[in-house]
Amino acid sequence: MAHDPGVAGSSFARALRTFRRPWPIMGAGLVCTVVGLGLSQTALAPLRLLFLGAGLLLAGFAVARRLQTASWELEDRVESAGVLGASFFVVLLAYLGMDSQWDSGVLLLEALMIVTLAGSLTVLLPRTGRRIAAVAFVLFHFCGVLTAVTSVPPRNDAPPWLSTLIWSYFYRHYLFFTYFTNAYHFYSPDPGPATLVWFHIEYADGSARWKKIPNRNESPIGLHHQRMLAAAESTNQNVVGMPLMAQPQIEEWEQRFKPQKYELFPGIPHVSGEEILRRRQMAADTYKFVDPQDGRPAPLMVLNEPVWGMQYSEPLDFSRRLIASFARHVAHSEANAANPVKAVRVYRVVHTLMSPRELSEGKDPLDPTRFVPFYMGKYDPDGKLLDPEDPFLFWHVPILRVPKRYPEPGTYVPPDKGGPMLILNWEPTTEDPGKIIDFVEIHATQSDRSQPETLKKK
Repeated sequence: MAHDPGVAGSSFARALRTFRRPWPIMGAGLVCTVVGLGLSQTALAPLRLLFLGAGLLLAGFAVARRLQTASWELEDRVESAGVLGASFFVVLLAYLGMDSQWDSGVLLLEALMIVTLAGSLTVLLPRTGRRIAAVAFVLFHFCGVLTAVTSVPPRNDAPPWLSTLIWSYFYRHYLFFTYFTNAYHFYSPDPGPATLVWFHIEYADGSARWKKIPNRNESPIGLHHQRMLAAAESTNQNVVGMPLMAQPQIEEWEQRFKPQKYELFPGIPHVSGEEILRRRQMAADTYKFVDPQDGRPAPLMVLNEPVWGMQYSEPLDFSRRLIASFARHVAHSEANAANPVKAVRVYRVVHTLMSPRELSEGKDPLDPTRFVPFYMGKYDPDGKLLDPEDPFLFWHVPILRVPKRYPEPGTYVPPDKGGPMLILNWEPTTEDPGKIIDFVEIHATQSDRSQPETLKKK
């Protein structure tokens, strides 16, 4: 009998059916997750991720297996809810086994915990209750999308008060997680300017190259270009008003929101608006930039604009994290074993729109002066900002047309008259057609070697 192939086959089939049941699979996933959690106290991060990932996959397979084979009778629904409840504990253990630096994975597991709990409650409901829950979720989701669309301000007017209120206090985090907040202002009737991100990649041997997103020449299909455009746009979430506070305002703010500190980054104090402006104005004199076209000095002065906040664009914490993540990704994806990446400078660039009149006049929409770059910092290959006190950090680094004799007297506003500032709206003449100075290229390639010695020693 032991050698009867029919019996052996049936025994194997019964064992296979037993293993394919949800509970043994869930048990295996739970064991893997517990092992991964135990490895969180060691330096074996890859092995820990392997066990945590295996546990989550097995738990997901168990849930899928149960929902595919179970009926909707009450007894089966109770067991299905139990399987989903067990998967919650697997996800919870995986969450506890994550490092705090793995923020994307932590966020995903937090969402999975909510889904498993909501799913276990939903399957317990009768048929009518499940339908009501499904319709309620669809309404909740599309009401969120509606608030995201209507909270975009129309031209020369304020957005609806109710949409802005609901989006700010209720829907914002959900829509950010599901990525349903992007690109609504790209469309009719008032499309906004596109945001680009430029990376200046510096290698260990001293060489450097640019990588820019989005780049139509590097996008195999249009959808890829749109996704790169959306990725760049996600960095365009900026602080309004607060960075330029005076020192008394900072002290008043800290007193009001104790024990919260006014910080640029965790553990790094945020200086006052006066100090931000002072550093930037001093940098025009202390950094010895040179125009590579003709070898003339090219001091990077502040533009001649009445509002300093128009030239200083500090990103929100959300965008700062994305910028650091993009820098880390570029550093690793563009490196090679023989020549690793040393650092990555990041510039967020607004490509301003042309008016219909400018287009009819034959002006070039890709003219370099139509790009408005802001310096987002220099990062190491791990995405760490190297100099939080950089005087150019978050400031506009222009590409503009200036007189050929710049920086001779008369081509900028001198200090005794409110400068030193570049004359933003200078127009070329027959006698002086001017030249385009790409301060982004100059800043990216010359900052380290033209930096004052006192700053290098810091």
